[in-house]
Amino acid sequence: MAVSTGPESVRTGINRCIAACDALVTVSEDCAHACLRIKGNGDITRCFFADLDCIEVCSSTSRLLSWHARKDGLMTIALLETCREAARASIAACENMARLHPGWHTCSMACRRVDEACARLLAVLR
Repeated sequence: MAVSTGPESVRTGINRCIAACDALVTVSEDCAHACLRIKGNGDITRCFFADLDCIEVCSSTSRLLSWHARKDGLMTIALLETCREAARASIAACENMARLHPGWHTCSMACRRVDEACARLLAVLR
């Protein structure tokens, strides 16, 4: 399938990425709060900080994308790559928590949506 590089596909990719990032911020905040309710160990701390990192990076990505409608920004590309890395780190931390704590509700699905939305937008921007 060919990737369209017209302005509509860029705008669509930006909108999808903003929506995915905003949704992940909410879910990651809930996950971080859940981490705080559990008596701590290294795994909980890793999950908590992965959530906080994801919140900050996704918030910044969403804000940057909301005012950058062009496809010529190296900063945009760097932040999208960073957003993917933060989402992947959060996936790993949350899935580890789910293995250790049955019934743990993870933000993995929301993280995967961010990773995919950023990857698609990067493909259009490059």
